[in-house]
Amino acid sequence: MSRVERDGLSIAFELRPIPGAGGRLEARSDATAVFTITDAATGAPARDLSPLAWMTRRAGAPPDDAGCQEKIKSFMAGLISVRPDVDMNASLLWTQNDDNTLSVINSQIAFSRSKLRSLVTLAAGSTSLALHPDGSRLYVTLKNGRGLAVVDTRRSLVDANVPVGADPMRVAVAPDGRTVWVGNDGDGTVSVVDARVAEVLKTLHVGAGHHEIAFSDGGRTAWITSRDARSVTAVDTGALEPVAEIEIGEGAAAVAASDAAGAVYVANEQRGEIAILDAGRRALSSRVAVKPGVSAVQFEPSGRFAFALNPAKGEVSILDASTGALAHTLAGFASPDAIAFTSAYAYVRNLGESRVSLIELPSLQRPGKLAVVEVQVGQQAPRAAKSARSAAPFALLPEGNGAVIASPADKALYYYVEGMMAPMGTLSNYGREPRAAIIEDRTLKEVQPGLYATTVRLGEAGAYDVELLLGDRRVAACLEATVAPSAVPAEDRSPGLTVETLFDGSVELEVSKPVTLRFRATPKAPAPPLEAKEMKVMIFRFPVGFRDVALPRAEPDGAFSVTFTPPEPGQYRFMLEAESRNAPLGALPYVDLHAGSPGATPAAGGAR
Repeated sequence: MSRVERDGLSIAFELRPIPGAGGRLEARSDATAVFTITDAATGAPARDLSPLAWMTRRAGAPPDDAGCQEKIKSFMAGLISVRPDVDMNASLLWTQNDDNTLSVINSQIAFSRSKLRSLVTLAAGSTSLALHPDGSRLYVTLKNGRGLAVVDTRRSLVDANVPVGADPMRVAVAPDGRTVWVGNDGDGTVSVVDARVAEVLKTLHVGAGHHEIAFSDGGRTAWITSRDARSVTAVDTGALEPVAEIEIGEGAAAVAASDAAGAVYVANEQRGEIAILDAGRRALSSRVAVKPGVSAVQFEPSGRFAFALNPAKGEVSILDASTGALAHTLAGFASPDAIAFTSAYAYVRNLGESRVSLIELPSLQRPGKLAVVEVQVGQQAPRAAKSARSAAPFALLPEGNGAVIASPADKALYYYVEGMMAPMGTLSNYGREPRAAIIEDRTLKEVQPGLYATTVRLGEAGAYDVELLLGDRRVAACLEATVAPSAVPAEDRSPGLTVETLFDGSVELEVSKPVTLRFRATPKAPAPPLEAKEMKVMIFRFPVGFRDVALPRAEPDGAFSVTFTPPEPGQYRFMLEAESRNAPLGALPYVDLHAGSPGATPAAGGAR
């Protein structure tokens, strides 16, 4: 453990093994980074801080105070050319795109540079996504019978494609993170997947039509709607058995649960009503008439007020769960179809116009008219995009005071902070329509009084400087840490395969034109043949940070291939990784590629 004292604070840093990892802290492994910050005189925990921290592999002597502050200043500038080995402040933005990709964007990098950190290629186009509570995995439902993709967010890699039912649409992760629930619209089932091993635990037959899923009672009960069935199904999430069928009539379009109210609200699009279910008795309590066309319902953070959206009528109805009655009806929306909440506002997307309506939540507690702020977001209405419907366009900021808003028609994302009348910045999605967005928060959190922690992936073995900034206290400090070498003997760490590229890296690629890059990967004897799923290819834009991650395909002649589409002119680097064969990223030779403007000659020699 490393310790320093600065401005009346005692600061300690240590790396701890991840539970279940065998107690090892070694190169290229995951670890928990922990800062313990207390009052130097009394030992009292220093609460409610907002620390920023980095780790850099030490090349010489430890930095003095001036050098420490200079390093922190360079990191705060956000330039890709000056990056730490470990960043404990990342909040990565994931977007679900209109094609078969997910974009991973670092919104903290300076606006003058590229922000696209990675592009994850899926086996098919996607329909919805959900993030695991610990942020380690992203679950994505796929079209064309390709099941559920499990994405490792730390490596930006598809770990598994889990076969589920027909036409999977909605995916939801149980609050405890142990199970993942997939609504299969094509066969009237819900697949319950074990999050630890990515295997289906049980298939529940619940009814025909589109399914929506919500959890109540701390996650102990799952509520499943089926649009073409007459009932809502309640499932015991421990036993994975249905415990009740509550008839509400056909047309259920959405469901939301509030433990604070002890109620489950179901929006019935056909009947134009909200069915209120008693979560404890698992029975219909009452019905509240709204208008036909209501297609979404969600509770705000306190669990008292439920917001029901009606795109057909251009209305938002607000129900008070304390009375079970309609409290407000707001008109003047342009097909409101999606909603998200911070502690201060409800964000409502208008499908028919390029504006977001912010409804002030504290005004719900006051008599009179509700306060609504209209914010212009983008140039085109979301409806102008080919894939705007059934989307989740709001990625709430970790600070809780704003959102990144996906604009599919503009092929961009807008950074909005509450109190402003317009977005503060724009993030390009590089020619793709973002259907949904979600933020993976990797920042340090106060997990106990005065104890701030996050999960990191360590770099190579050696001594590291640990740079810490407490901006609210104006305190900067440098500590240290040591990363041990891998337990694998050096002679066993040489790559267990050789790679032969079958394309000519000297031939210029064309921007926005797909090219197939073929290669052979041969394992060293007497190892078994290499499978495509053991490898991944990364193509970096050098040196500014774009990264495309792809899973190779096996070809009939024994070669492998990936398809790459250069997003813009520049130098790229083709790199192969196969960790199961002792070939982590960087262990194998790389190939430089160059992309020029449209009209360049396609690559030859095996690239097509």
